[in-house]
Amino acid sequence: SIETTMAARVLQSTATTARIHTKLACRTFSSTSNNDFVLTTLDEESNPEIQSLVVSSCNPKVFSAGLDITELHAPNINRLRKFWHAFQQVYLDLYASRLACIAAIEGHAPAAGCMLALCCDYRIMTDNSRVKIGLNETELGIAAPPWLGKMLVDTIGTRQAELSLGLGLLYSWKQALKMGLVDEVVSTEDVVERAKDEAVKWAGIPPQARVASKLLTRRAPMDQLLATRQQDTDDFVSFVTLESTQQTLAAYLERLK
Repeated sequence: SIETTMAARVLQSTATTARIHTKLACRTFSSTSNNDFVLTTLDEESNPEIQSLVVSSCNPKVFSAGLDITELHAPNINRLRKFWHAFQQVYLDLYASRLACIAAIEGHAPAAGCMLALCCDYRIMTDNSRVKIGLNETELGIAAPPWLGKMLVDTIGTRQAELSLGLGLLYSWKQALKMGLVDEVVSTEDVVERAKDEAVKWAGIPPQARVASKLLTRRAPMDQLLATRQQDTDDFVSFVTLESTQQTLAAYLERLK
């Protein structure tokens, strides 16, 4: 069954552009909610009149809060495996989408929220100095999977990615723009409208050429994950269920109370 804790739904559609307004931020990625995003994206993929997509949050303060840590603490192993498989699928479907995907980042995008943004073709971020973006998994005692680390390396370069991943850094808009983690910064109230304009521009490119060009850089890492998907899941489960990892997660959840 599919629960709607993330419940992506299409709010706006034109002949060229659709907008998926997600509840990613309202909850976080859970073991069943991942599928809602995948299925909604696939609905848009199957509509030949749509060539681009704006991804935004129902909560303007948070683009996506990342993984639901309660899924990782004291987990049921079978549920944990399904959770990770579904999370992998979000990456595969969004990163390889034939649609030109534009991230409208109005609020915070830590960890898996940053992953969603990295999967998009173009990223527009708010100029709110309090909003942060980055892969901060190490702060929770978790390491980013190889395919997520590779996306960051491809985006900001090896040395910056080493620092980012190792220290679990979160960046302001000024830092993110300077290193190329985001492509453009505008005022908060203009993020979504600017993303719509950008989506229309991308939709105007002949789709066969645009998609072929997109896959020049994205096909290899996706094929690598598909070839090692079971091992990637095994590695994730083994890492998360380590006693030291569980202790770190427990301490983090306790701080949230």
